[in-house]
Amino acid sequence: MTIKTELTDSLIVAKKEFKILFRKKALIIPLVLFPIIMIVFFGYGMGGTVKNAPILIVNDDTGRASSSLVQEIGSYTGKYDGDPMFSVTYTKDMSQSEAESKINDGMYKGVLLIPPDYSDRVAENESTSLTLLTDSSDTTTSGIIVNYMRQLLAETGTVSLNIPNMYGSLEYLDFLIPGVIALTVFMGSVATTGSAIAGEKEDGTLVRMLMTPISKRSVILGKTIYQLILQLGRAVILILAAYLLLGFNMNGSWLLISLVLVIFTLGGVGMGIVMSSRVEDMESFFQLNMLVTMPSMFVTGVFFPLSSVPDWMRYIAYCLPLTYAIDAMRIIMIKGQGLNAISTDLIILTLFAIVTFAAGVRLFRREA
Repeated sequence: MTIKTELTDSLIVAKKEFKILFRKKALIIPLVLFPIIMIVFFGYGMGGTVKNAPILIVNDDTGRASSSLVQEIGSYTGKYDGDPMFSVTYTKDMSQSEAESKINDGMYKGVLLIPPDYSDRVAENESTSLTLLTDSSDTTTSGIIVNYMRQLLAETGTVSLNIPNMYGSLEYLDFLIPGVIALTVFMGSVATTGSAIAGEKEDGTLVRMLMTPISKRSVILGKTIYQLILQLGRAVILILAAYLLLGFNMNGSWLLISLVLVIFTLGGVGMGIVMSSRVEDMESFFQLNMLVTMPSMFVTGVFFPLSSVPDWMRYIAYCLPLTYAIDAMRIIMIKGQGLNAISTDLIILTLFAIVTFAAGVRLFRREA
């Protein structure tokens, strides 16, 4: 066989592969869009900073010194994309416990409490202390607020900051771990369910299985039970590993964590079934899966707070169920709050599970 003949045959094979590719419409779009999406989300998500972080100033002092301090905080000119880093509001006659409740409810990222005798102490050159409460579950924003306030007060020389640890001593890992667990469950439930069905469709296993007395309902139920056990087991292992190896403290209820993950896993299973019903082979499913699930890593606040991303990316995040699963996990695991605090997240995740699972069951019974 001559070199010319081998080249000709190679071109024929290449032409055949391209024909197969162009017949797989579900594969072409992800192949082109995925790297573009990753570049955009990496660029904007990983390179952002805090903007419009809500801060409350509780000024119980009526003197000149506190008015000057409040004015200086309010006139801070730090900008990001033309927007101020902080959005400052003011009030008075609020106790520390009430301020902590505001932070727990997500209304503010920081609350500065100015005591009634602040101006008198400053006038007499006596040392005084202000209390700064921050949402330390968001370590990035909290750190920026603390650093700014410290720099601002360092010029006075006599004023110090008292910064209570509302949720214990937290580091970036404490912020990261709940998001990673939610992401792992989401990507795992979607990918393993969808790839299993796509693979069974490709090699004919699914058809042979459905030719037995086993019903389609039993097939779906079996795959769902498998996913629930697998994902809950993975979550437990991750939490224990984080506790034993990294010093992570689980502040909330294991039962609530399980509830969130069960609902979220059902939604992930449904999404996996829906996606696998739209493709004919494993390769197409994996490309579609990457297009749908991978960008969620960089837009839903797994690695950084949503307050640090552009508005358009935040709007996308609010449309993705992973955002609400991460929020619920952090509220439970870091803040140690109960069912009322995650009620909105649970409602959205439940709707996601109902819609995707119902659609998945319908498509599976029609396609299989």
